[in-house]
This record gives sequence, C-alpha cells and structure tokens, in this order.
Amino acid sequence: MKQLAFAVVICVAFAARATVLVPLDTKALTERAERVVLGTVESETARWTADHQAIYTDVTIRVTRVYKGAVKPGERVVVRREGGVLDGMGMRVYGAASFTVGEEVVVFTETRGNAAWTVGMTQGKLRVVTGSDGVKRVSAAMGDVAFTRPGGAGTQALSQPRRLEDFEREVRSYVKAPQ
Repeated sequence: MKQLAFAVVICVAFAARATVLVPLDTKALTERAERVVLGTVESETARWTADHQAIYTDVTIRVTRVYKGAVKPGERVVVRREGGVLDGMGMRVYGAASFTVGEEVVVFTETRGNAAWTVGMTQGKLRVVTGSDGVKRVSAAMGDVAFTRPGGAGTQALSQPRRLEDFEREVRSYVKAPQ
C-alpha cells in the first residue's frame, strides 16, 4: 500500500509540472500549420488579456526562409505564446513554446482568434543550433510536456537534434504532397 501511495504522489507531482499533449510528428505539424518559417527572434512583448486575468507574450520573428504560407523572407511574423512577465508579475504555462531574443527558430503557426500560435504548443517551435562541426541542427524542447501516447509518433523525432537540411527536405515533401 505504501508503494502505491508513493507512486501516486510521484505521478501527481510530475503532472503538476507538465501539460499533456497529443504527440505531433513533422508531417502532422506541417499539415496543420498555415505557415512554416525559419527566422530569428527579434523581440518579445508581454501583455495582459483584456480582463487582466492572464498574461500572454507576442514574439516577433524576422523570417529568413519560408517553407509554407503567405510570407516572404525579410518580413516579420508575430507568434503569440501563453505566459510571460509583466508589471512585476509572472505567469508560466507548462508546455507553451519559449523563445529567446536572438535565437534562430523554425515555427509552425496556425491562427486562433486574432493571433498566430505555434501548432501543438512547444511542439511547433524548433530551436536551430549550429554545432562545433558547423552544421545547423533543429530540435524541440519537450521538457515541460507529457504525451497522451508516451513515445508516440513524433515525440522522440522532434526532440532529437537533426540536420536542418534533412528537416527542410522532409517539410517540403509534405507541403508538395497532396493533402
């Protein structure tokens, strides 16, 4: 009985720091997205919701490459994420995509309401990092999420660094493929 109680406490503690998501692979992200772009984060602006009950952050990304959607290199896109820090108050939403000014990212966006959001929360934002070998690789940060099907489609593939050029080839194949 003690072991069962201990297991329940561990599960509750884990769930309290994670959002449970349906796993999306690259194909599903691409199909759901209205836009898929590579760019650099230029700024983040936190704002209150109209009722002053929650904080969201608008992230401005300068586009360098377009895989899908009506946007051109050099343009800026604004992606909204849950949470942020404003007026000395902070709000964190586990599973929300996080951005850092200056980082290079690939984002899959869809419109909800009057804003663009990442598809599948953090799954729709991939960080681009240049390795010591000079090769750019992409991966998603999945630390704050649990999945409805652990180890399911896409969860490991997105979190494992892979060559940007291989990733781009895959995304382009889904954009060209009939839906």
